[in-house]
Amino acid sequence: MLSTKDVIEKFEVTRATLHNWKTTKPKLFNYLFNTNIQSKELRDINLLLDTYIKTANTKIFTFKELDYILSLNLNLEDIKQIQDIHLAYINTSTKIKKENDTFTLGIYKKLESLNLIERYMFYEVLEDITVKIQNRKDEKVALIQHYLKEFLEK
Repeated sequence: MLSTKDVIEKFEVTRATLHNWKTTKPKLFNYLFNTNIQSKELRDINLLLDTYIKTANTKIFTFKELDYILSLNLNLEDIKQIQDIHLAYINTSTKIKKENDTFTLGIYKKLESLNLIERYMFYEVLEDITVKIQNRKDEKVALIQHYLKEFLEK
């Protein structure tokens, strides 16, 4: 927890403003004093998830499969949708191909085999790489190989 002096210096607010916020904006006031604790917890969680995904046995997709998944531009909005990523995938894929083949069903089974943490990490990387690919289309292969290496078969 930060001291009053720390909050004043870090967020460049006056002592009077800070005391005013204590009564008028109590949630903001509490957030400012607990910001270091929250950011440390978030950093710890992200480190834990990164370590998990690097040690998990998730190298199950071929490059062609990952490229296809990226081409679908899955837009999942919350953890429930990420939990059902395999269903979102097959629904989106069916709209494009109109019929499932062994390729798309194989990807479905692989997505279904991921646990919730793996699905979350997989989708987070998909979101990040989608933006990077849009900005640097000429480097698509390298970006997929780098950012999805934990999921890419050798």
